[in-house]
Order: sequence, then C-alpha cells, then structure tokens
Amino acid sequence: MKLINKKLTEELIIKARELGLTGKQLDTYVSTNMYILEKERKNKAEEEAKLLGTAMQQLLPEIFEDKRAMPNSFLRGALFGMVRKGRRSLVGDMPIFTMSQYDLTFTGYELDQNDLELWDTLIYLARERNVNNELRITLYDLCQQMRLSYNQERSKKLEERALRLQLGQVKIQTNNKTFAGSLINNVYIDKEGDGKLVIEYNKKLAPLFTEDFTYISADIRHLLGDNQLARWLYNFYESHNQPIPFAIDFIKKLCRSDSELKGFKQKLKISLEQVKKAHLAVNYKSKWDYEISKNNYLMIYPKGKTKKQLELFSKF
Repeated sequence: MKLINKKLTEELIIKARELGLTGKQLDTYVSTNMYILEKERKNKAEEEAKLLGTAMQQLLPEIFEDKRAMPNSFLRGALFGMVRKGRRSLVGDMPIFTMSQYDLTFTGYELDQNDLELWDTLIYLARERNVNNELRITLYDLCQQMRLSYNQERSKKLEERALRLQLGQVKIQTNNKTFAGSLINNVYIDKEGDGKLVIEYNKKLAPLFTEDFTYISADIRHLLGDNQLARWLYNFYESHNQPIPFAIDFIKKLCRSDSELKGFKQKLKISLEQVKKAHLAVNYKSKWDYEISKNNYLMIYPKGKTKKQLELFSKF
C-alpha cells in the first residue's frame, strides 16, 4: 500500500507542476486529491465486502426456467461469437468487436454460444437452488437442466466449456462500471460415477445485471439447436426493443464470423428463417419477421412490419 501511495503522490506532484502549481498550492493539491482517492478506495472496498458477503442468488434479478436474464454486454458483440470446429483460438487481451456503448477485451480460448448457454444455465441454477457461493451438481443433472441427453462425449464437452469459462479473463466497461475477471471463479470436476461439478460463482459479475440485461427464451434457444448463428441472432435482436437496420458486413463482424460475405449472407438467411420458425413454434401469434435490402442491410421486425419501420428501412 505504501508503494502505491508513493506512486500516486509522485503522479499527483507531476500533474500539479503541469498545472503550474508550486509551494503550498502544490501541497494542497496533492493532499486534497490523495484524500479523495483514499475515500474512493475505502468506499469501493466496503461495497466489494458487502457484495461478497451476499448470497449469489440474492444478487441476481428474477430468473425463470424459460426466461433467462443475460447482460446485454454478452449479447451485443463477439464475446460469445462464431467458432468453427477445430479453429478455437487462444487469444491475449484481444479487443472484442461490440456495440459502441461497451468496451470489451478478452484473454483465453474464444467463447461461443454453447459456452454462453452453460454460463446462463449456471446462473439460473444459482437463483433456482438458492445458492450462496458454490453450486454442486452432477454432470447428469446439468445435462437434464440443459435439455441434453447424458453421455460421456457430452459430459466431456461440458467439462471443457466450464474450464473455458473459468480460465477466460474478460474486461467489460459499460457506462461508469468496469468488470475485470473470470466468468466463474473456480471449477472442480470429479469424474467418478455420473461426475460431480462444483462451481464457485464470481459475485463481482452481479452489477452487470442491475439495469442492462435482457430476458431470453430458453424454449426458443432450444429449438434453434446447434445453429450457432441462429442462436447469436436471436440473442442479439432480443436485446433490442426497436431494432434499426444494420449492414450485413457489420453483423458478420459482431458475431465474429470468418466466412466470406457471400457465404455469410446465405447462412444468415437460413438462420433467420430458423429464428422465425422458432418464434412461431413458441407463440403461434408471433409476427417476428426480417428483410434484407439490395444494399445488404438487415432489418428485423419483432412485432411485424410497422409503417414507421418500413419507412425507415426504405432509406437503406
């Protein structure tokens, strides 16, 4: 702490001199700012202690079996993007392409929609099972919760996803809040019998849920199956109440697809049709629709084509 204070003092002295301050003015500037910074540090430490002393399930918004709460910063960019089979890269402090209101960097093995589904399921279970800090669950039970049949191959994949979530380090800046750390703190895996998984939650993630989050339908996601792009599109557009037209090339970057634009456009159409059918399967009155312009812009109509949206899209 003394070394940190010494460094801060030196930095404040340099800043004071840059401002042309000397003598008593310089001393007052340094002491005042040191007091302010120390007060901020103590307040932050108190808030963190309070956070860590609160049960995980009490830090989360209401979550239901079908309605899962997810931070929009997870849904509106490439943090959980496309990963081709056998091409998962290990990255270090990599900037994540995302919507302008967020600033993200990531270190670890690239994450995809399967990783997001596991993380979301673990968060749901924290609330549903009144977890304080640790979740203890068999891999068989976890498969059941994710509507998956249990076998050794699937069990191995779930273990790999849990380890990716724990090993990956993410830094998220949104509004005046910054989160830096792993998506789950610790993972313990016991492969005896049907396997046991012990998850220690990272409670410092909780502030990401306070305002900027979206409820996602687990039913719709399940109907989208293994189509990573369809799942990403559903999550992304579900987080927008009034979507605006986006260039297809922009969407391609947001979901971290490495396909050529022509090939991506074909996959996009197939995936959008799948999302549309999934909405209808869950709600037969759904008017969810989409349109692609000649200039390669995509427009989503969550509640059907309205006059206002059609007028807007006509400009693209």
